[in-house]
This record gives sequence, C-alpha cells and structure tokens, in this order.
Amino acid sequence: MAWIRVLSWLPLGLVRWLGRRLGELIWVGRTRMQKSTCRNLEFAYPELDPKERRRLGVESLRQTATIYVESGLVWHWSASKIDHRLLSIHGGEVLTEDRNGKGIVVLVPHFGNWEVLSYYFASKGPLTALYENRRIQGIEEEVNSARERHGGRLVPPTRAGLRTLLLALRRGELVAVLPDQVPARGNGVMADFMKRRALTGTLSHRLIQQTGARACLATAIRVRGGFEVWFDTLKDAVYDADPVVSANAINAGIELAIARAPSQYQWEYKRFRVPGEDDVYR
Repeated sequence: MAWIRVLSWLPLGLVRWLGRRLGELIWVGRTRMQKSTCRNLEFAYPELDPKERRRLGVESLRQTATIYVESGLVWHWSASKIDHRLLSIHGGEVLTEDRNGKGIVVLVPHFGNWEVLSYYFASKGPLTALYENRRIQGIEEEVNSARERHGGRLVPPTRAGLRTLLLALRRGELVAVLPDQVPARGNGVMADFMKRRALTGTLSHRLIQQTGARACLATAIRVRGGFEVWFDTLKDAVYDADPVVSANAINAGIELAIARAPSQYQWEYKRFRVPGEDDVYR
C-alpha cells in the first residue's frame, strides 16, 4: 500500500491525469469493467447514438479509474487539505438541522468520489458506515484505518455490524450506506432504475423502518480543483413500509444525481442482472 501514500504527495491534477490514462487502458483492454459499462449504457441511454455512448463509456472508465488513484489523496490528506478541496456544499444543512433526536441514513451511491464524503460526514457528528471486505490480506486494515482517522467508525456487513448501525441511528447519529451495490441473495428487491428493473438492496429500508430515521442522498462530484458536495432529499415514498416502493424512491434519487454528471457514475456494476433469468451481460 506504499504506492497509495506516494500518490498523496502528488498534485491533484497529476493524480487525476494518471487516473484518466488508467481508465483508457481499461477501455482498450476489453476488460470485464469495459464490457459491463458498455452494456449498462446501452440499457440506460438507448436513445444515444452509438458513438455518443462510446464517448460516455470511455469517460466513465476514466472517472472510475480516477477514484482509485484519488483515494490515496483522501486517505492521507490532512483535514484542512480536504476541506480546501470541498469547493461548494449544496444542501448540507440536512446534517445539522433539528431532527427531533432521530438519526439519519445517508445514502452514498458509487458516484464521483464518495471517499471524500466520509471526512465531511464525520466533521458534522458521530458517523458509522458499512465497509466492503476487500478479501486481500494486508489491505483491509490499512484502508479502514485511513478511512476512520477523521472520526468515523466502520462496521462490516454482518449481524453485529447491522446492530451497530441500528444503535447509532437510535442515538440520533449519522449512518452511511452504499445503496447501489448488488445485494446478497434475499436482501434485495426488483425496483425501477433508468426505466428498467434492477436488483436493489433493502438494507436502507430496514434501517429506516426499524428506527424511524430520516434519509437523504449524498454525492461528491469531481470538478476542476476539487469537489462539489450535494445533498438531495428523497421522495416521501422512501419511508413507505413496502420495500419496493422505498427502493423506487432511492433509485429515483440516484438517477437525479447521475443526471448532473453521467460519466461519474460507476457503470461497471451489473445492476440489471435479474435473478432466475438469462444473464444480460453475457
């Protein structure tokens, strides 16, 4: 992981240049990421000319690769340096307004640079977030330590981790969840996304229903010189007892965020695979 620390010493512009070149290599290499990105863009933007979709696909992989190299900066930069790169905050008052003691579930899709958001959340109050086990010895502990150094707490997606999230929300704290990961069997529903059916996780719905927490969507768009942070309120349907209705509201919020910068969404996830049906990604 020494290479990640080295990246933190480089200028932001150079790191982003390296990320874009890496993304272009992923594209020309006809990798799994490239193929999934192309397929997803066909589903999400059927009205686009193939050449336009190709341009969007190339730029998407440039942006996705950039998040990997930018992580070295975010994980090792000082709080003041990160703060300097947060060029504007839209709707951030949602984290500090009076919620009558209720916690808030902050939904953070794979868009822009979600790593920079953990610092901002932790600066506004106690934060607990789920993390994905990287299954690579020696990386998980170092990455989690870097992510927690500004005060947030990471928990694994286990029963114990879920209990920790519930307790945090009942104390009126912040909980961050990635709402667009492909869920494990039995933990998702089919909901509308980009005018198609997509398997959508129900963890956020369960947290909201069991604690009465509020919910919002947060994204950090990559812009020249830094990031723009956006907080979006979700449709009231997100609080519906029906998990499908709630999932539709969450996906609608993600679509709103994507519309601001379509290339900054991670299109390589196989979100349109339907369990029990032919794999549309083959």
